[in-house]
Order: sequence, then structure tokens, then C-alpha cells
Amino acid sequence: MSYTRKYALCVVILTVLCFCVTTTTLAESGGMVLEWEQHWETYGVGGCCNFGTHNFFVGDVDDDGVIEMVTGGFMYYIENGTRISSEAPLRIWNWNGENFTCEKSHNWDGTIRAIHAADLNGDGSNEIITGERVTNSTGSYSSLRIWSYDGEILVLKANHEGFSVSSIFVNDVDDDGAPEIITAGRTVNDTFSSAQLCIWKWDGASLELKENVEWGSGDEAYAYSVYAYDLNSDGETEIVTGGYDNGLMNSSGQLRVWHWDGEELVLETNEQWRMVEGVYGRTISGSPMGNTMVNTLKVDDVDGDGAAEVVSGGWSYDGEKINAQLRVWNWSGHSLVLEKSHEWITEDITEIKAMSLNDVDDDGQVDIVTSGLTSVYGSFNNTESTPDSAQLRVWSWNTKTLTLKQAEDWTIGEGVVAWNVATGDVDADGTVEIVTVGCMGVSGLCDPDLRIWSIAKEPSVSGPLLAVLGITVVAVLVVLVLVFRKRKSG
Repeated sequence: MSYTRKYALCVVILTVLCFCVTTTTLAESGGMVLEWEQHWETYGVGGCCNFGTHNFFVGDVDDDGVIEMVTGGFMYYIENGTRISSEAPLRIWNWNGENFTCEKSHNWDGTIRAIHAADLNGDGSNEIITGERVTNSTGSYSSLRIWSYDGEILVLKANHEGFSVSSIFVNDVDDDGAPEIITAGRTVNDTFSSAQLCIWKWDGASLELKENVEWGSGDEAYAYSVYAYDLNSDGETEIVTGGYDNGLMNSSGQLRVWHWDGEELVLETNEQWRMVEGVYGRTISGSPMGNTMVNTLKVDDVDGDGAAEVVSGGWSYDGEKINAQLRVWNWSGHSLVLEKSHEWITEDITEIKAMSLNDVDDDGQVDIVTSGLTSVYGSFNNTESTPDSAQLRVWSWNTKTLTLKQAEDWTIGEGVVAWNVATGDVDADGTVEIVTVGCMGVSGLCDPDLRIWSIAKEPSVSGPLLAVLGITVVAVLVVLVLVFRKRKSG
């Protein structure tokens, strides 16, 4: 072989080596890794369920620099086959990568349906906000509560009864320098229910309802989710609600955009949709489930174009089966524009329950993380049927393509639902974890089955090693050039 061909072959081999090293360095993440699974103290002797699609919060709630996980739901104990209690179990947990600890446990008669935390009075510490039902000697009441927690003592700071709460968010939506509490839910009377949006203010002493609006067509409407964000970067914060309208038998998925100026809530737009008209699906027990619903919504720039997207998750009936539905929208300033709608079916019923937006695989892009379930018709209270499976998905959106990056399905006991999902570096190891919690069945009882997940990283070449390899390749190329020239001149 001539010197020229040998030289060319060496260059090709070294180029391939460089490419392989670079490819290894930029390799995509691996699969999902289960770091921890946690059961409640009622496991096997009672039950606990962390239901509701906004009943979980991940963040530093006691200003100690450590991220906590806050859960709600309802809890009960069984004695001789009879339920002897029903309590709201507020729990504050932490995880250091090895030990999972319950920092605080506080129960009262009732249930917790929604949890959020934020600094409401500008003191630098987050307050915990719960939406719940409280039971006492005079009855059962919907309630919004504000708590302070210093790492040891949990103190009830404010309480307002009479308003149902399914979702809570906090933002300064009227630009007055103080945050508002925004809640979504519904009101119910003897013949119909209406979706409801409320604006609250807490001054550190009293909790004041500033405004509430109700709406609905037909006999039933519900606002399951609320978020507040400056959607078009014009300096004004919009409020977005998600849920359904037009009654259960003809339900339409619904997103609404509102503006609050400190005195009045103004509806900017109302978006509704169905996949198929005039039909409705049924639950695993055979009861009417509806046509289309939004269970959760979040807002962030998920495609890296500098503009925020509204991402909604829920389900829609296609005339035969219930599809999980994930939608990406943008705000034009006057209307919501649908960028992408994606549906999928695993079993008869597949549903997105909750969502979190975060970069969970360290690729520099905001991911869409969804949790939920898939189940078969007729499986309710049927041990011979296929049990419910929880679903966890990680997606990316680049303005043109929605890509499924990670998928995990699991079942345990008599079935499991991942009602809630949140993300954060809960063990301070530099990796963003995904945390799911919900409800699993075991021996006729239930448990929240909290799980901490992370995405495995593929082996990669370190920066220093890559630099050494690069220098080596360049040096070899230089030597080859000199040898080639010497041989040629000789």
C-alpha cells in the first residue's frame, strides 16, 4: 500500500475514533431507575390514598435548604373488618439518598385534596396551603387553610370554610407587589354543579376572598387545575384554568384564560373540544365517566423558543376507548392556539392524572413529565381482572415533534394509580428526581405507594479524558504529516 493510502487510512481511523468519543460523551440518558418506595404507617392495618391530581408538593417548606415532599389525601384504620376512623393525613417527608424520613405528621378529621406552598407574606419562608374537607360535630365543610412550618412545629395560621378546592397556585397576578392565592374547584347545589375560580389574599393575619366566579353549561362543570403565568411576556400575568363543561354525559375538555386587575376577573378566552361528539365513556365500574376532561395543566417554555407554552393533560373518549390526551398550546394574546394534540391507548382506559415540567434528564431542555393509569373495563373490585397499572412518561416537544423519551408502567397488589407527580433534586445529589404518589390496592386496603425515580445516565467520557484524547489525535496527525512529507521528499 502506498504512503498516501496509508496516510489517508490513518486519518479515517482517527476521525472515526474522534466521532465515537464525541458520541459517547453526548450519549442520551438511559432508562428509569427506582430509587425508593415508601408505604404509610397504615399499610396492612388500614388504608391511605393520596388522591386528587394536585395533592402533592415538592419544595423547601421550612427554609432549611432541603427539599421536602408534602402529601395529603385521607387515612383510615380497620378493626375487626370495620373502618374506625377517617382522617386527613398531612405528611412532610425528606430523602437524603439513603434514608426516607417523615419530618412531620399531623392528622385531623377530614380529607386533603390539594396542596401548594409559597411565600405569601414576603418573609422569605414558604407557607403551606391546603384545600380540604374538615369534619366536626356540626358537619363536613370545604376549607382553605394556611400553615407555617419551621422544621419542628406546624401552626395553622388561617382558615376559610365554604369553598371547594381542587388546585392551588400562588402568583402576583395584579402586579401590586403582593402574591395572590388562586384556587380552582366547583360549587354544588341540589340540581347542578358549576366550575369555580377564586382569588384570595393573606396579609399574615387574615385570609380574605377577593373575588370568585362560577360558570357552567348543562348540569355539571368542574375546574380541576389552575396556573398563573405571563403567557406572552407583556408584563401582565394571565390565569389559566382547566377542567370540563357541558355536563358529564357530554363533557368537553376546557381551558380558560383570565385576567385579574385587582378588582375584576375578566375572561379572555374559552377553549373547548371533544374527539367524538355525542358519546361518553364509562369507568371501570360501569358508571358514566364523560367524553373529554382536563385533569392538569402547567406552563413553561417547553420547546426553547423563548415563549411559554400551556401544556394540558387528561383524557378523551373515541367512541370505544378512553385515550390519554396530552396537548401543547400557545397564547396569541387573544386566543389559545393548539400546537400539538397527542393521544394514546394502553388498556380500555388510559388517563393522564398529573404533570410536572422540568429538565429531568439533564439535556438542557424542559421535559413534560406525566403520570396516570391504564385499566380495563369491568376491573373494579374484580380480582380476576387485569389490575390497574400506573403510568409514568417523559416527553420532549421541539415545536414540530413530540418525542416519548422515557416510559414506565407498573402494577402492584390489586392495582395502582399514580395520581400525582412532582420533580426536584430531593436528595441534593445534583440529579432531578421524579416522585410519584397515589393509591395502590392490597388485601382490600389502599396505600399511597410513593416512589422516587431518576433517569440513568449512560457512561460518558469525562472532560479531562476527552481533552487528552483530542490532543493525542492531533499529535498523531502532526506526526503522520511530517512522516508523509519526509517519505515523499525522500
